[in-house]
Amino acid sequence: MGISVIEETEISFELDVEIKAGLCRCFPPDGAIFSKTRSWHGSGPAWSVIIEEDGKVPAHVGIVDRTILVSGDTRIRVAGIQNVFVLPEGRSKGFCDQIMNKAMSEADKRNFDCGLLFCVPEIEKIYSRCGWQLLPKERVIRVDENGNEVQLPEKNIAMFYPLIITEFPSGDIHLQGNDW
Repeated sequence: MGISVIEETEISFELDVEIKAGLCRCFPPDGAIFSKTRSWHGSGPAWSVIIEEDGKVPAHVGIVDRTILVSGDTRIRVAGIQNVFVLPEGRSKGFCDQIMNKAMSEADKRNFDCGLLFCVPEIEKIYSRCGWQLLPKERVIRVDENGNEVQLPEKNIAMFYPLIITEFPSGDIHLQGNDW
């Protein structure tokens, strides 16, 4: 078993296919999207962290490089977490913790201000155990596919991982693009 950080420009065709297959398996309702791309709402990863085991990829996380605005004028460079999956046969092996910890260690080396992710409340505990903190219910604004500014769906929560900044500033969060 090995864990790797791979730049997006170095993802081979075969690895891209393998990751997309894992995404389709873990997120069947979004299979039509993930069978074609690893980007979510047009936002693709700058790099990925994967675990390889017996020639397969049972765990993956993509990291988006984005500068967002908070309270209208505070710029924060975030390592946005996207497309986290652990295949069913890889669960209960600590793979999620390993890839998330490696992703944030790499973000720290690359001088990101913090990590930012969106998830549903039911999986908050998975990220909390890796040091992620729930953000208060601030308004999160994204720019949709039509260029309209819309709020992130109410079903989503935002979580923050401290790196350079240890406390996330309060106020509206503008993603300066679509969510990831």
